[in-house]
Amino acid sequence: MESLSTIVRLGLGGLLLDQRAFQAQRDTPGGIGRGALLVALVALLVAVAALIGDLGEYLTQPDPTLASETLASGLMAMPWYEELTASSPSLADSIGQLLAQPGSLSLTPSPLAGVISLVATPLLALLSWLISGAIIHIAARAFGGGAPFGQTLACTAVASGAGLLGLVQVVPYAEAIPGSLLIASSLLGLIGTYIAVREVHSLPPWRSFWAVTIGPVLLTALLVGLYCCVVFVFAGALAGLGGGAGR
Repeated sequence: MESLSTIVRLGLGGLLLDQRAFQAQRDTPGGIGRGALLVALVALLVAVAALIGDLGEYLTQPDPTLASETLASGLMAMPWYEELTASSPSLADSIGQLLAQPGSLSLTPSPLAGVISLVATPLLALLSWLISGAIIHIAARAFGGGAPFGQTLACTAVASGAGLLGLVQVVPYAEAIPGSLLIASSLLGLIGTYIAVREVHSLPPWRSFWAVTIGPVLLTALLVGLYCCVVFVFAGALAGLGGGAGR
């Protein structure tokens, strides 16, 4: 059983993009088991940090009832609201009903979701590691790599150390821009995965780059294609309804 200090050092090496951490993981006999522990531990630590931050935000948020009353009084005092009430009473009533529900104005996440994520986040992280590792391994072999799958999987686990950026969530309201931490950790993780593929498969830089990025590129193209298909089908359906109504 790997010691906790070894796993922590490995995760910090992945966070700092330390080439020696990737090389050590590549050469260790029990790399897959240690990699799984690292992935699960990083995900659990980030989930705990997010839960603590969410609790801090929940306890320090303004009183929803007071915020609702303040917003409603300020909104109703505006000239355009009087015009809206006269021209569209139903819309004004809908706005009034929304403001009458204080819970709808709460922008802080529910602590219950954080508790559930303590279990779900490590499991999803392990599943993502296995799937992405398989895709990266297939791509690396296609570009001329020769390392076995277990070695690829073990070494790419070090890149999960980039997720330690999420520990900043322990501070309430630390993420000023929603999604910024996810983007930063994802980009850092891609760089770490590039180092892992280069170290394991001894590929040239550009082949290592494409082995890492071809999966996300194809997934993005697939999602864009599906989105375009949905838009075209929806537009066609609207056009058909409009043509039928005009007859």
